[in-house]
Amino acid sequence: MSLIAATVLDFICKELKDLGVEDELLTGTARFDELDIDSLDVADLMTAVKRDFGVIIPRRDLVGITLGDLAERIVSDQSAK
Repeated sequence: MSLIAATVLDFICKELKDLGVEDELLTGTARFDELDIDSLDVADLMTAVKRDFGVIIPRRDLVGITLGDLAERIVSDQSAK
């Protein structure tokens, strides 16, 4: 994982922690379905991603991916702009 993606992962983990996800669950290999978050929490996270990175990722794209995958996707989508 690149330094930029690691920074984005830190952002994602901070946002999820603010939403009440336990620290020990917040790793790059954690999948969204393992985090016990609801659709409103996902919407809040995606709003923060859009606000801070200017990237829109549809909720359906989060199925089966890890937090690390999401960080890489954000970096990739932002670079493509």
